[in-house]
Amino acid sequence: MVSSLLARSSIQSVRAFAASHIQAGGAPTSPAATSGSPPVTTTELEEPKAPTGFYGGFLRSLAKVTGHYTVSQTAMRSTHNFYEICAAQLQDKRSFWIDTCGLPDNFQTWFSITHLHVWLLMVRIRAEDHGKVFQQQLVNHFFHDIEDRMRYNHKISSGRIISTYMHDFLAQFHGGVLAYDEGMCKDDPIMAAALWRNLFTSSGNPAQIAILVDYVRKELQHLDTMSSDDFLESRNLFGTKAPALRGVPGK
Repeated sequence: MVSSLLARSSIQSVRAFAASHIQAGGAPTSPAATSGSPPVTTTELEEPKAPTGFYGGFLRSLAKVTGHYTVSQTAMRSTHNFYEICAAQLQDKRSFWIDTCGLPDNFQTWFSITHLHVWLLMVRIRAEDHGKVFQQQLVNHFFHDIEDRMRYNHKISSGRIISTYMHDFLAQFHGGVLAYDEGMCKDDPIMAAALWRNLFTSSGNPAQIAILVDYVRKELQHLDTMSSDDFLESRNLFGTKAPALRGVPGK
């Protein structure tokens, strides 16, 4: 598939992005493992059309004062919906993932499926303006949720244990992004190998892996055909509507 999306995607760009998320010693830069979010550029986006006249001017001024149109605020809003959709894939399509694909029903499977869909959206985000800021926010949501699910859903209270798991998940995330990008840019056997290692954890049969290779290719093609407005508004992503805000992720 030759498209503007693939033209903007490369292994080199992912290496640079992944490197920006790892401090010396491999610690993630996402808030899940640090005391605060890394600084992001707050350059203002081009303002959408708004009512004209005095009232329209007042609304635009108010939006600027509250930061509604800044890149970071826009990225946080869009990627919150992005992430909620990714995190819901196992639950929403349980029969497909568990019965058809034969994946075990556990936390690792949830992570791997969510990771795959986060990567799919990361590929599409690269075609957008300020894509790096959007990617950072999406990854932040992911690692926030991983930590919260361990604390609240699985009742892990030890900071040392959580830190160990977070480093393991970061390593899986980093390796998975590189592997999936290589498969996307090359051919189906390379993508099959990436899915076999990262999603099936070196298990699964050829028929199941082939189903997922086809799934990934179709989702990439669908994302590539979406307009920027439809994409950023989370319209028809993976056939799932964005869930309502849930408050604290993982509760």
